[in-house]
Parts: sequence; C-alpha cells; structure tokens
Amino acid sequence: MSKIQTALFLAVFLLISGCAAEPSADPAEDQQKEEQLAAEDRLQGTVVYVVDGDTFDIQFTSGKKERVRMTLIDTPETKHPRLGVQPFGPEASAYTKDLLTDKQVSLEMDVQERDRYGRVLAYVWLDEELVNEQLVAKGLARVAVFPPNTKYVDRFEEVQQHAREQRLGIWSVEDYVTDRGYRAEQPEGGDQASPQPACRIKGNISGGGEKIYHMPGNQSYEATKPEQMFCTKEEAEAAGFRAAKR
Repeated sequence: MSKIQTALFLAVFLLISGCAAEPSADPAEDQQKEEQLAAEDRLQGTVVYVVDGDTFDIQFTSGKKERVRMTLIDTPETKHPRLGVQPFGPEASAYTKDLLTDKQVSLEMDVQERDRYGRVLAYVWLDEELVNEQLVAKGLARVAVFPPNTKYVDRFEEVQQHAREQRLGIWSVEDYVTDRGYRAEQPEGGDQASPQPACRIKGNISGGGEKIYHMPGNQSYEATKPEQMFCTKEEAEAAGFRAAKR
C-alpha cells in the first residue's frame, strides 16, 4: 500500500470513528427543533367571530374565512338546540371571546385537518400561549380524545388533572363531567337555562364548508341537523351563514 493510500485510509477511519463516537442529540434540543418546525407550518389569521368556548371564525391572511374547532378539547354548550345553556358554557365562551376576538392567531394541525362538519381542526396559538390548553387549565373545558388527533393528549391530561384536583370550573360541579361530555340533566344548584323558544333558526355547515341557515317552514328544515341555533336572520348572517335556497 502506497503512502498516499495509507494516508487516505487513516483519514477515512478517523472520520468514521469520530462520527460513531459523537454523542446522541439532547432530547430537549430535539423537542425544540420539532416545535420550531411545527411553528413554521402553522396557518396565520385573525379571529373575526367567536361562536362559543371552543369554536370561532377566522380570516386567513389570504382573505379566506373558515370556522375553526379547537382540537382535543370540549367546552360546555351555550347554543345547543336540545341542551340549551350548560353550566360554565357562558364562562368558557366569554373567556375565548375576550381572549381571541380581533387577535391574530396561529393554527397548528394534527393528523386530521377537518371534522365531519367541515370545520378546521386546530391547536390555537396566541403568541406562545396554547389556547386549547388554557381552557382546560382554567376548568372551562374537558379533554376530549378523538384519535388520531392526540398530539398533546398527555400534556392536556396532566393540566386537566390539576384543574380537577383544584375543583376549578366544570370540576366544581359533582358528576357533571363525563367521558362523553357533560351531564344533560340539571345539576343541583346549577344555573342551566332552557333554549329560547324564539331561537329556531338552524345553522348548518355543508360537507364543502358552506355555512347555511334554515328557517322554520323551509323544505329542508326538519331534516337539517343544526350545528348552531340562531334567534334572528341578522344573527345568522353576522356569523357568516347564508339563507337556504329552499
């Protein structure tokens, strides 16, 4: 073997040895890189209307408007046609409205981008604050797991356990929170209200994401499953819904 060949062999050997001896990356550093990549993929937009604690309308920088449902959480109802106003529903709605209205937020997706109603599913970031998590931490939402969207489930469940131990919000009412949602019947000492009889306008989102409201007497009214109820046409249109054609 010539001197040149020997030198090349030694150089390659030392290079390979050095790579093999290099320690593995710090897990914390890996997590930081992963979060940085996730942040780069987030969608930016401004919240233009808050429906309730876990649902709102956003206008993206492109000008397009979409309805967003926060992933991995569930807040009590405020406008459900059957359940009416549930305990801590108004508080959750007020919190989200005060926090997000007219604010620029970032949306981080999980595995599924939309739910069966065509709403965008997202983890909502306001600066460095994860809004979904904050609602759970304040006892205004429960963790609702729908695989495969489980990216932050361990983190959220840890926060939820603390809220439960402190009996915050929804956890202050005994047996109110269930695995399937919230107890429908009136909790003792609760302040649940019945839906207003006048609020009979059904708001529905089509498979294509189009928001349509149906008036009593319309051809498709009885067959329509409402996602949201409205008291007036003006309220429905302000929320971005248009009148049904039939």
